[in-house]
Amino acid sequence: MAEEKYTPEIILQMFAESKKEANELREQMKETDKKIKEVSEQMKETDKQIKAVSEQMKETDKKLAETDRMIKERAAETDKQIKEMSAAADRRAAETDRMIKERAAETDKQIKEMSIAADKRSAETDKKIKELTRNIGGIAEGNGKMAEQMIYNSLEREMKFAGIEFYDIERNKHKKIKSLNLEGEYDIVLTNGDTIGIIETKYQVRKKDILKLITTQLENFRKLFKEYENYNIILGVGGIFFDADAEKEAKEKGIAVIKVTTENVEYFTEGIRIY
Repeated sequence: MAEEKYTPEIILQMFAESKKEANELREQMKETDKKIKEVSEQMKETDKQIKAVSEQMKETDKKLAETDRMIKERAAETDKQIKEMSAAADRRAAETDRMIKERAAETDKQIKEMSIAADKRSAETDKKIKELTRNIGGIAEGNGKMAEQMIYNSLEREMKFAGIEFYDIERNKHKKIKSLNLEGEYDIVLTNGDTIGIIETKYQVRKKDILKLITTQLENFRKLFKEYENYNIILGVGGIFFDADAEKEAKEKGIAVIKVTTENVEYFTEGIRIY
């Protein structure tokens, strides 16, 4: 290998390059020192901020401690108030319970007294109602008999009904056939050679009286009095008072309406039919 020779030119060149590298290194070191200083300043600022945060945390801890103390004091005061209110509520509840029991006892006493009085009044009322019912029943029955008597007297005097002349009149015509287990009574019965007039009288005539006359009473009459099986039958109903539907029903069914007034007897026989 050939030995390298350093000429003056090469040495100068090497010296220049070394100088250049030294300058570059110095520049780099200056830059590094600058950055170190900047980092140092930043660290100082950070330390300053850390100290500030630490002071804030101390203040916060102080405030938290004060808040905790106030909360405990408030809780203790609230607990005390709750206990006092609870005790007061218990006292009021006990007093209310006592008053309710006293009021209930008084109410029970009053109810028993009222019940006894009500039972007494009810018994007295029942007695009066029964007496009134008997009186009304007696009045109605008496008036019914009066109406029957007035109609009977009117027919007996004229011996004519619905324009038909009759030669016989009976009151409370009654018959019983034991073998048929059948019995019937008819207030007024008029007869001639071929026609029967049957008249029922009431104090107050109701619709059910009309329906009973044209069904049960008429059917039973035919069974009880076979001797009249070939006779024509006309019907009439008389009374002092008529329910509106009773009078309407009678006229629709061709039954004579006989009204008794204080002065006379009125006959409404238009549309009467033969049964």
